[in-house]
Amino acid sequence: MAGNQPPGGASLDIDAMIDEVIARKGPHRYTDGLHEDKWEEEIEQIPLFMNKPLEEVDLNENPAAAAFQQIKFEEETPEGRAKVHKEEGNDLFKKKKYREAVVEYTEGIKQKSSDVTMNTVLYCNRATAQFYLGNYRSSVNDAVKSRELDSYHIKAYVRGASGCVEISSYTEAIEWCDSGLQVEPTNQKLQELRKKAVTLKKKQDRDVRKGHMEEKNKQKEEEELIAIIKSRGVCLSHDTLLSPCQPAGGRVHINTNGEIVWPVLFVYPEHGQSDYIVAFNENNRFIDHLHTMFAEPTGWDVDHNYSPDHLEVYCGDDVLMAVDPSTTLREVLTTLRPTVEGGTPTFTVLSKDTSFRDHFLSQHGVTVTKTNTS
Repeated sequence: MAGNQPPGGASLDIDAMIDEVIARKGPHRYTDGLHEDKWEEEIEQIPLFMNKPLEEVDLNENPAAAAFQQIKFEEETPEGRAKVHKEEGNDLFKKKKYREAVVEYTEGIKQKSSDVTMNTVLYCNRATAQFYLGNYRSSVNDAVKSRELDSYHIKAYVRGASGCVEISSYTEAIEWCDSGLQVEPTNQKLQELRKKAVTLKKKQDRDVRKGHMEEKNKQKEEEELIAIIKSRGVCLSHDTLLSPCQPAGGRVHINTNGEIVWPVLFVYPEHGQSDYIVAFNENNRFIDHLHTMFAEPTGWDVDHNYSPDHLEVYCGDDVLMAVDPSTTLREVLTTLRPTVEGGTPTFTVLSKDTSFRDHFLSQHGVTVTKTNTS
């Protein structure tokens, strides 16, 4: 039988038809076909023939892809739209695009589908994606929503327990496991999570008890130290030796010789500078520390006015008292008795050679008295 036979018995000449289309001119000629020199590139732009996922395509640059994407979400019912978003989320999750998956699951939830099972899965799947993003509290919250919708959805229990373990809420994790094991007693994942949570909770409880004991011992040691300090006539502002601005290591303590070692702050108001001495033995003299600190000119003392023999030291707040640099810290604290704030004695240092000294003292209305300690 001859091929290409049209109705009525007339023969159909395919070659002639093609020649006619090629030769056709005018407004009816087809002009949107693929170009011979770049047809492979053009066919890649057609959604059905694309090699890369649709979500990676710039929809602003490819109207066909945009239209194809829109068709996917033209479901007439909330249930249909929720299903599409769930499937999109699942595809993204498989590709480890967890953040994008969360967006899709969220869009599915927003459809307010009447399908309880669908909503249960959407919340649970979003909990899983949040878990992989490290958003453990959000993961637990979604697991709660999933469980509220379906108390038999075992994956919700697994996700809730896993999230609680990650945020160290071990008691809550055990409760999730126990509830889930009532639904499915043989669930291996929940059994493993419960065992892990119990072990970590025991360690957590030990650490808490240890921390309480250490804090109690530290408080006892501080109370004993405060009693010794007060017995020497030192004036403390409060019954505490802690200061929020103390640098690490700067803590008043008693050394092996029974001497009190203080952190001491020297301030230089003329230049807005300060020095923090972490360990100032109560039997050390001020002049010895000044010689150490100002053995070489500092970067901020451009006029070289702050040499050890040209410095004055003051203590006190409302009334500044001059400190004899040849005296020890203990003599100053027990004789002049400046108030010690936060376990850190503070002293003001001025240069005799600057006009700032007189202005500073008069501005504060201070009465300067020399110490008679020796």
